[in-house]
This record gives sequence, structure tokens and C-alpha cells, in this order.
Amino acid sequence: MYTRELLNQPVSFVKNGKPVFGTFAGHPQRLDIRGVSGPYSGLPIPTLLTNLRIKSRLSFYFSIGKYLGQISFYDAKIFGFAEVTFWDTDSNQKFVYRNLMGPRKRFVPHKLETASTSSYRKSRYIRISWDRKINRLSVIFNLKGDSVRPSANAALIADFSSSNFAELTNIVPSPTMRKCSAKYNACIPLHGALTLIPKNSKPLTMNDCNGICFFDMNRTYMKFKSYGSFITAMGTINGKMAAFRIESTSQEAVNPDKYNGNVLFYDGTVTPLSPVVITCPQGIHHKWIIQDTENMIDLTFNPISDNVSKISVFVLRAVYHTIYGNFEGTLLTSSGEKLSFKSLPGISQKYTIRL
Repeated sequence: MYTRELLNQPVSFVKNGKPVFGTFAGHPQRLDIRGVSGPYSGLPIPTLLTNLRIKSRLSFYFSIGKYLGQISFYDAKIFGFAEVTFWDTDSNQKFVYRNLMGPRKRFVPHKLETASTSSYRKSRYIRISWDRKINRLSVIFNLKGDSVRPSANAALIADFSSSNFAELTNIVPSPTMRKCSAKYNACIPLHGALTLIPKNSKPLTMNDCNGICFFDMNRTYMKFKSYGSFITAMGTINGKMAAFRIESTSQEAVNPDKYNGNVLFYDGTVTPLSPVVITCPQGIHHKWIIQDTENMIDLTFNPISDNVSKISVFVLRAVYHTIYGNFEGTLLTSSGEKLSFKSLPGISQKYTIRL
């Protein structure tokens, strides 16, 4: 059966100008890949400039009550972009709120012990913060609506001390050994509530309840044009908390069997997953097929609702499809347990970026 060795966290992910590749248990003090020498064809470009090619993303996926969604911060160095997208899984109604942020020293923090990131615009207040000393990750958003969308408020808390908490860090070639991508993922139990406030109507407030979240941070030496797909699912399988992230991109490592960011979290344990092929034979709005060659992953994704984000700012051109739907199929854990499920809610994303 497919396996990947879990290593101890290194002191730094860049040593003597070269990336330190591997799959690492737990989390580092800092998710930082600055300082790689000659990442672009070995050209002697100052690291001060190549560091600017590192693009970052922080995402928080949540499933609580009848709501499923994500909050994402994109860091393009000279500007940032924040977006909240979620669905009412009973009615499949979609809610989308975006905010472009001007120049700032850093939109996505490096620290994984204690840090925060925010969008301070009055109509789009979004804040994600964490402090492992008090075992808490906190998410707050206050989003002003309009004639079409209701206002939306949420206060969500995730607990690092839970027995269901699990995390993993991957440093992979991107796609060559000269460049790297750092990926941190965690599955954490969630508690809180979300309120919708329609215009000229009473607030629709849910009671505080338990849920699940998937926390994702990524830093990558980007190619000038990249594309790919990745999927994220959260829920319960056999009565136990589960989440997985699987991706297939143009920045896939030269040796994906040894280096990739695919992971399954199940009942507080971590299973590194094998590389996959993701296909959409009839287009992205129809059934997706996700399979590997190790008989470890055999999934289909059935799309329900698509949100398209198009970004065109300065030299950045990007198109993101964020699609809510359901997964069905089977996964194998590292212990050999076969997990079979139907209608597991999740989000698939397909993107093209030029910068």
C-alpha cells in the first residue's frame, strides 16, 4: 500500500539556499520559504526579487449547521484579495462577498503559533486568528449585504486541544527541485453560529452548534502561468470526523509519489495520500472523477453550485471556479481501513492564474 514517511519538523525549510523537501508531522513555527537560490532556471536573480514571486493563500473551510463554505485570503505582495463564499445546503442558495485590499506588508502571516489576518473594510470585516497557547482558532466576519444578498455575521471557534485535531505539513518541488511549495493543512472541530440578516426582514439566526473546519495555508514560488484543480471535503464517516484535501496542478512535483500535498484526516489520525488524476469528462459542471493508481483513492464529485471569481489587477489575471457539491466513493487510511461514503459535502476548485 502507498506510504509516505512522516519526518520531524526541520529548523528551516530553506537550508544553504535549497528547499528542504518532505512530509512533516505537525506544524512548524513559521511557514516560510524565502531565500531559495536561483529558483527560476538557476538564473542569478537576487533573492529579494525572487521572494516577490512567492504567492500565498490562507483558506478556512467550514461546515456548521446547514452551512458549508470557505474564507480565503490571497496574497499577491502588492495587494491582497479576500473572499467569503458559503452555501445553504438545504436550499443550495449561494452567498458571496469579496474585498480587494490595498498595499500591506503581509496579507498571510508566516507564524503558525500565534498570528492573525484580517480585512478591515467596514462593509467586509473578516478576521482569522489563532493562538496555540490557548488552543484556539477564531473566525469572525461581518459582511454587509445589498438588495440581493443579506448581511451575514459569524463567530466560529476551533479547538486545537481536541482529540479529533490533526495536522500535516508538506514541502514539495514546484514543479522542479529548484522551486518549492509549502502546504500546511489541519482538520479541527468547530463551534459557533452564522446569522443572515435579509434587507427589511428579521434576522435568520441559527443556534450555536458543533461542526468541522479545514485550515489551509500555502506558499509557492509561482510559475508565470499555472492551472489546476483541488478538492476539499469535511464531514463524518462511520460516525467519526473526517476531512481530506486532494489536488492535481501544473505545479505538481517532478516526483509526485514521493512529494505531494494530498492528505486524509480521520478520527484524529493523518494519512498521506497518493497522487491522483482529476478529470471532468463532460465539463466541470458535471461529474468529476478522482482516482489514483494505488487503489487508495476512488472518488466522484457531483457539482451542485458554482461560483466564478475573476481577478484582473495589474499583472495578475486569475479565474477561480469554487464549486459546492457532494463526494462519494472510497478512501484507504494508513492502517488499511476502507472508508466508503455517499453524499459527503465538499468544495472543488479549478483555477487558472497568470502573473
